[in-house]
Amino acid sequence: MVTVEQDDPGAAIEVAAPAKLNLALLVGPVRPDGFHEIASLMVPVTLADVVVVTPTPGHDLTVDCPVCPGERNLAARMVREVEARLGRRFEVAVEVRKRIPVGAGLAGGSSDAVATLVALERLFDLDLSPRLRYEIAAAVGSDVPFFLWPGPQLAMGRGQLLKDVELTVPLSALIVAPGSELSTTAVYGWRDEDARVALPDFAARVRTLSSRIAAAWTLADVAALVENDLEASVVARRPEVGAARDRLLAEDAVAAAMTGSGSAVFGLFADVEAASRARERILAAPGDVLGRLPPGRLRCVTDLQAGPRSERATGALRRPPSRPPSGPRATAPSGAPARRSHPVGRRPSRRRSTGD
Repeated sequence: MVTVEQDDPGAAIEVAAPAKLNLALLVGPVRPDGFHEIASLMVPVTLADVVVVTPTPGHDLTVDCPVCPGERNLAARMVREVEARLGRRFEVAVEVRKRIPVGAGLAGGSSDAVATLVALERLFDLDLSPRLRYEIAAAVGSDVPFFLWPGPQLAMGRGQLLKDVELTVPLSALIVAPGSELSTTAVYGWRDEDARVALPDFAARVRTLSSRIAAAWTLADVAALVENDLEASVVARRPEVGAARDRLLAEDAVAAAMTGSGSAVFGLFADVEAASRARERILAAPGDVLGRLPPGRLRCVTDLQAGPRSERATGALRRPPSRPPSGPRATAPSGAPARRSHPVGRRPSRRRSTGD
């Protein structure tokens, strides 16, 4: 997530808000708080919304979003949560320029919320501790804390316990959003209807997943990790999701699955050129159900890497920090980023949400 130039104090700030893919999603039993235990290998990708936050002195908060305007938007919930924590008002207008499909399991709403937090920090020179930032994000939604830090992470608990992981291989994917908007709550309900999971069995699978992630050095290794426990329940009720997955496999994806609670699916390809060729073939087949989708619902993406291993606390479990870390403050996406003169999305190093 990278902000843009703020030439004048009080001018609008733009922040890119990346989507995420769940390369693996294991679903466990329901917790006492009503959420499910999960373990998910999540990666941010180059598909992104743009959030623009403008100071509006004398006017209350407004959120302009084509799919979820006003107080229901997670960006609005983020502003209200920061206000409650700091005991002050923020008179701003938030504009969300949507590029991430809604109701697709890509966590656009959660990412927009963190983009709004970054913009507030920049606009109002806030110096929030890492612990407070984490607590604010966790209060807004289960997927939200993921976007506080860059790079791939293993999400556990209800999605708010995050462990840095390193994927040494660059990832290129084709995302297909079939058009069905799915409710996260409904999808998890379908899973509960279809399967019962014992906690010991789930815990064993999580340990296995963690070990396999640590040993994933090639694209084939990463492809072998791809799975989604929610997929079968969705495909049984929304067969177009399964059709999209199968089409990606037919186009030589090395692995394909639904992301999050759907309905978007993704295919991993050998490189970005292979993903682009698959996209062109699908769009060139008007008789195919996917070929009739708007081009914007088929997006080639790469993953956003967080930097060299030496610069990251790889393997560290991210719980609410007890104090700010020593040394320079991290930048994207968790810190107030440096100013730039043009909108910039995070560039790949060649290589659940309540908001969707």
